[in-house]
Amino acid sequence: MIFMRVSMILYLTMTMLSGYIQDSAGVVMRDSVRLGTDLYYPQTSTPPWPSVLQRTPYSRYWDTGTISYITDYLGYVFIVQNLRGTGDSEGEPMFFLTDGWGPLQDGYDCIEWISQQSWSNGRTGMFGGSAHGITQYLAAGARPAHLTCCVPMVASPSMYHYTAFNGGEFRKALTETWLNSMGTPWLIDSICNHPDYDTMWSYVDLTARWDSASCPIFHITGWYDIFLDGQLDAFPQLQARFHNQRLFIGPWGHSSWGSQYQGDLVYPANANMNQTEFYLMMFDWYNYWLKDSTPALEPQVLFYLMGDCETQDTTNWNRWVQADTWPLPAVLYKNLYLHSGNLCDTFPPNQAGVHDTFAYDPQDPCPTYGGREYIGLSTGYGPINQNPIEGRPDVLVYTTPVLTAPVAVIGKLQAVLYAASNRFDTDWTVRITDVYPDGQSYLVTDNIMMARHRHGLDIQDSLVPGQPDTFSIDLWSTAQVFNAGHRIRVIVSSSNYPRFEKNPNTGAPFRRDDPNTLTARQTVYCSSDLPSRIRMPVYPLEYMVKESSSRLVIQPANAFFNVMPTLSRNPVMHLRLNQASEVIVKIYNPAGQCLETIRRTYGAGAHVFKLPPLACGIYFVKAAAGMDDYTTKIIIIK
Repeated sequence: MIFMRVSMILYLTMTMLSGYIQDSAGVVMRDSVRLGTDLYYPQTSTPPWPSVLQRTPYSRYWDTGTISYITDYLGYVFIVQNLRGTGDSEGEPMFFLTDGWGPLQDGYDCIEWISQQSWSNGRTGMFGGSAHGITQYLAAGARPAHLTCCVPMVASPSMYHYTAFNGGEFRKALTETWLNSMGTPWLIDSICNHPDYDTMWSYVDLTARWDSASCPIFHITGWYDIFLDGQLDAFPQLQARFHNQRLFIGPWGHSSWGSQYQGDLVYPANANMNQTEFYLMMFDWYNYWLKDSTPALEPQVLFYLMGDCETQDTTNWNRWVQADTWPLPAVLYKNLYLHSGNLCDTFPPNQAGVHDTFAYDPQDPCPTYGGREYIGLSTGYGPINQNPIEGRPDVLVYTTPVLTAPVAVIGKLQAVLYAASNRFDTDWTVRITDVYPDGQSYLVTDNIMMARHRHGLDIQDSLVPGQPDTFSIDLWSTAQVFNAGHRIRVIVSSSNYPRFEKNPNTGAPFRRDDPNTLTARQTVYCSSDLPSRIRMPVYPLEYMVKESSSRLVIQPANAFFNVMPTLSRNPVMHLRLNQASEVIVKIYNPAGQCLETIRRTYGAGAHVFKLPPLACGIYFVKAAAGMDDYTTKIIIIK
C-alpha cells in the first residue's frame, strides 16, 4: 500500500539542518512481544516534545531530509514502529487484528509507552497513509489517553466493510495481491474463513464504536481510492459527536495520488497537488493540536468536483469546492429508473411485469475494467472506459437520453434492484458511467452485493429461486458533474472479476476459487410494481459560485482569492472578481504585525496580483474586496 515519502529538500537547504539524535527500542506490548521502533529526537530544542508516530508493516527507513524537517525544524520526536511480525518486530504477522481493541492492542500500548518517556510532553499524533492510516483509525477506537490527533490518508476504518468484503463479497484482487506481496499468503484463507461479519471483525471496525474515537482526525482521501467511503462515512459520524474533524477529497486513486492523470481521463492542471502542499496541509493540523499554534487556515471540507475532461470550461466542474459539512445539506435525492429497452430516466415505468433477463456463468465472469483498486488488475484503475463489457450477453445496459443541462451528483449513490435468480445465491453488480458524446463510457462508481447478505452482512439468507426480492446496493460516493451532451449509464451484471470473487451460484458455504459452479438465470424488473432504480444525490449547480481560480465556494461571493505556498521570493496571488472592486492586501508576520498594506483597483474578471519581494520566512496574507476576504499562509524559501 502506498504511503508518503517526501524529500524535505523542497523546504529547506541542507545548511538549515542541524542534525537529529537517532535511537532504537524494542517497545514491549502487553503480551511481552517487542516491536522494533526507531526514534528521532530534535537537536535544536529541548524536551519535553510532542511526538509524531507512524506504525508500518513496511520498511522503517526515512530520508534524512524528512526526518530533519520533522525533528529539528518543527520540533517533534519522530517515531516509526513496525507492526507485529514485520521488520524486526517479534510475534506473528496479524495485519491490523492486534492494532484495534481486541485482546491485543498494539497501537494503544505504543502510544501510552511514548507518554511515559521522560522526553514526552504527553501529546502524540499519528501519521501516514494506507496501512499507516488504518492503524490510526484502530488506535483512535482503542482510546489511548495520550493520542492527541490523527491524519489517516487513503485508509479504512473497518477491515470488513471497506477492505476485505464489499456487500458481503470477497474483495479478491486487493486482498490476495497485497497479502501475497507481504509474504503471508496463508492469511488469505484466515480472512476467507470469516466471510460473514463476526466478533473477529468487530475488533477492527470503528463503525461499531464511533463514540470511542474522540480525538481530532483529518481524513484525507480520493474519489477513486480503494477505501473512499470508509473515510466519507467516518467524517460525519465523528464530526457530529466531537466537532473536531476535517475532510479532504482529491480526484485521485490509491496509486495515482496527487496527479491529474486518472485512468483514461486527464483532469486540468488544478488537479495536481505536490508533496510539498500535502506536507504543509498536514503539519498545519499537527501544529494546531500538538503545539497550540494558529489554527490551520482551511475549510472544514475541501473536495474536488469532477466533470467533463474534454472541455476547457471549468465553471461548474473540475474545481476545488469548500463546504462546512459532509454530506452537502442542499443535496436533493432523485431516482433514475431502469426501463426495459436499454433506457433509464427520471420518470418511473408505467407497465407491470416488465423485466430483462441474462445468464451468468461463473466460468466466464464479466471482467473488471478499472474501479477503486490499485493492485491485482491488468485493465487499469479508476475511470476506465467500460465499452469492452457493454456488449456482453451477461450485462444489462441502461442509458439516459442526452442531457440538456449539466447534472451534479455529489454524495453516496444507491442501487435498488428488484430482481430474481433461479439459484439459491448469486451476486449483483452495478456500475455507473459517464458517457461522452463520442460514446466512450468512463466508470464513475461501482459496487457489488452477495444476494445471501441482502438482509445484513452478519447473517445469511438463501434466495427463493425465481422469486423477486429487493437488493439495496451501496454504490459508494462521487462528486461528478455529468455535462450537457453526455449521458448517464447504468450497467447491471452478476460479476466484476477479479475485483471481486465470482459467485458460484450454488448457495454452498463461501469458498475462494470454488470449482463447483452453476449457471444462473437472472431477472431484473423494470416495471411499475417493481421499479428498479438508482438513487442519486443531485446538487443544484446554481448554488455555487460560477467562476473561480482554483476553488469553488458553496456560498455567494464577490471575489475569489488564492495564494499557494511557494518556493519563490515573489509569490503570486490569483483572484477573480465578479465586479469591479478595490482589492486590499495586507501582509502579516507570524506575530500578527502588519508589514505592508497594498491597495489596487481591478475590473471584473481574472487578475494576477504580484506580491512584493519577501525575505525567507512564514507570512500570512489577507486579501479583501468589498465584503469578501481570504487569508492564507505562505512560506518563502530561497
